[in-house]
Amino acid sequence: MSKPKDVTGVILAGGEGRRMGGEDKGWVPLQGLPLIQRAIERLQPQVEHIVISANRNLAAYEALGYPIYHDNTPYLGPLGGIAACLKHIETEYALVVPTDAPLIPLNLVETLCRHRPAKLILCEDQRRLQPLFGLYHRSLATSIDDFLQAGDRKLTLWCERQHPTRVTIGDNEAFTNLNTPSELSEFEKNLPT
Repeated sequence: MSKPKDVTGVILAGGEGRRMGGEDKGWVPLQGLPLIQRAIERLQPQVEHIVISANRNLAAYEALGYPIYHDNTPYLGPLGGIAACLKHIETEYALVVPTDAPLIPLNLVETLCRHRPAKLILCEDQRRLQPLFGLYHRSLATSIDDFLQAGDRKLTLWCERQHPTRVTIGDNEAFTNLNTPSELSEFEKNLPT
């Protein structure tokens, strides 16, 4: 499939990394390659444009050559990062993925684009909704802002209120998140060298 012209890849790299000892997870290496680089490699074949949501180490992220957007108030959680990016992209949709997911499916855009024109198209696996893997229409920025201004931050709660289209991807591995040093170490042991 050719890259859709109306989708921008959004990599969420603005978290506090509390469970990773405060590390900026985008720069945590996996087999010598920072997680942000791995996310970029997984998205590049799928989209024409990539932007990054980050709240620190901005110069390092900017050096990657992609636009960087951040929350006006840091650490509003993933919704803050998503909203910031939705306000700046020029395409109709954002393909949102987290920086700490080294196995982003290489056909994710193709799989989710089949369900347009829904405004929110999210992955789910055999266990639950995966709101950090999905197509978000840029018009959703206002709804996110309203939700955050009301004092809410729970991504899944906001998503459920949008009545998203759900796309089942049965491979739970696709949504692996590396949140702690031990998860990273265990994952790295099982990777082919």
